[in-house]
Amino acid sequence: SHNGILMKGSNYLELLAKAEIAAFDKTGTLTKGEFSVTEMSCADGVSQEQLLEVAAYCESQSTHPLAKSILKAYGKPVDGNRLAGIEEISGNGIRAVLDGKTALVGKAELLDGVAVTTQTSGTTVVYVACDGQYLGCIGLSDTLKPDTKEAISALRKLGLHNLTMLSGDRQATANSIAKKIGLDNAWGQLLPEEKVAHLEELKKLGSVVYAGDGINDAPALAYADVGISLGSKSTDIAMETSDVVISRDDPMMIPELRRLSRATMHIVQQNFAIVIGINTVGLILGAASGISVMMSALMHNASPILVVANSLRVYAAFHDDT
Repeated sequence: SHNGILMKGSNYLELLAKAEIAAFDKTGTLTKGEFSVTEMSCADGVSQEQLLEVAAYCESQSTHPLAKSILKAYGKPVDGNRLAGIEEISGNGIRAVLDGKTALVGKAELLDGVAVTTQTSGTTVVYVACDGQYLGCIGLSDTLKPDTKEAISALRKLGLHNLTMLSGDRQATANSIAKKIGLDNAWGQLLPEEKVAHLEELKKLGSVVYAGDGINDAPALAYADVGISLGSKSTDIAMETSDVVISRDDPMMIPELRRLSRATMHIVQQNFAIVIGINTVGLILGAASGISVMMSALMHNASPILVVANSLRVYAAFHDDT
């Protein structure tokens, strides 16, 4: 619609109305996903320029917000001839062959066997190694979307509970964000399949809505009872696997959808009552010979008109509020 929402089936409206639990990705969903390099910590004998160069080359073909921020900080053209191959390690980072040497950029877990000797205070940290040598780490910071805290509060008032963050970022970062916006739980350092495992546990407690925007969210979006792709920067695979696509970067659209889905289901129930009520009265009067042919025709045609008129309330409410 012109409001930037695509619902891939009417059944998801009913599931949204009945959902009990909500879970969220962090980067790009609750936060802006617009990182800036705030700190670099280099190993002995390594310059910041060398650290950024290896990181930028490895990230040169990635669409992740972190990659764009590192390339911006590097600020130089990338010579593709120096790269022999780039491989994305799901949820952990990137392995590339740079100048004939294996380079690694990502989480500390990706540098298995390489001694990590430095740290930064950035909310998100990217570690870099090349040819088995640790080069250093890059600290980046992200910011919450303006209405994130209000959206979480609104969802809680609309009956959702166990509001949970499932993030690939550090546990400390996930905890900090969750505390700021009032989430019940936060799980960090999760691979895509681990997000699904946590959703499986949540689904034992009730139906689950999951909101995300990236490649790493695709399995969780597909597994949730209702998967919501949120934001104009959502990846193609996230939009493909989700049940609802919201193109606006506004977390308040999630509680708005919840409210409107509940209103829609309430009106559906009213419509059933209208049709059944009118037809029941008609049957009783007809059986008692207390109704003319003209009146029965009027009653028969009145019910769909009333149903359509009642249904238009949802259309009016949606356009007034969004």
